[in-house]
Amino acid sequence: MVKKINEELFSDIINSLDGKRLTGYQVFGLLKEIHPKISKRLIYHYLYLALKRGEISVSKVTEEGKFSWGRLTEKKYYTRIK
Repeated sequence: MVKKINEELFSDIINSLDGKRLTGYQVFGLLKEIHPKISKRLIYHYLYLALKRGEISVSKVTEEGKFSWGRLTEKKYYTRIK
C-alpha cells in the first residue's frame, strides 16, 4: 500500500532548505512546531523522495567530536537545488 504524500509537509521540507545546509534532524527540529505530529522517520522518507525527484542534493561530511561510538561521525547535509 502506497501512502499519499502530504504535499504541504513536502513543500515545507523543501522550503526549509532554501539557502541553507541542514541535516535531517535539523529539518525535523524546524518543522516540529508547525507539524507537531510528524516523526523523524517521515522527514527522512520525504528527504529521500526529494532526492529522487532532484529537488535537493546531499553531501556527506565526516565530523570529529566526542560520540558514544568514537571520535568520528558521518553526517548528511541537505540543500535545495534551484
